[in-house]
Amino acid sequence: ELLKVNNSLKELVMGDNEIGDVGVLSVCEGLQCNKTLTTLNIWNCGLSVTGASCLGELLKVNNSLKELVMIDNQIGDEGVISVCEGLQCNKTLTTLNIYECGVSVTGASCLSELLKVNNSLKELVMSCNQIGDEGILSVCEGLQCNK
Repeated sequence: ELLKVNNSLKELVMGDNEIGDVGVLSVCEGLQCNKTLTTLNIWNCGLSVTGASCLGELLKVNNSLKELVMIDNQIGDEGVISVCEGLQCNKTLTTLNIYECGVSVTGASCLSELLKVNNSLKELVMSCNQIGDEGILSVCEGLQCNK
């Protein structure tokens, strides 16, 4: 509820708290109306693909969020796909950090496709995932089209 009415909060860091998917759903509901929060840091919060799906839906409608940090949440490829779907419409997010999120070449391929159409993303952190050489090449292909 606080996020729906707060006009001053710019950054929300909830790292290393087991809020899980239910907690992220509550945050996403608040951020649907919030126009001031620019950074959401939810590292190691016990998110799964369900929480990532909520974030993907949020990214379709939120115009203030610039940085999303999801470090060490096991969202996997399905979660990354949901976030990418949200970022297809989003023109404000500039930083996406999915460090150690269980992403494979499938998620990297989805990110590659996103990079071909999304020009607002300036920083993409994918370290400590299992994307391999094929995933790296795929992301590089997307970057070639990203201007």
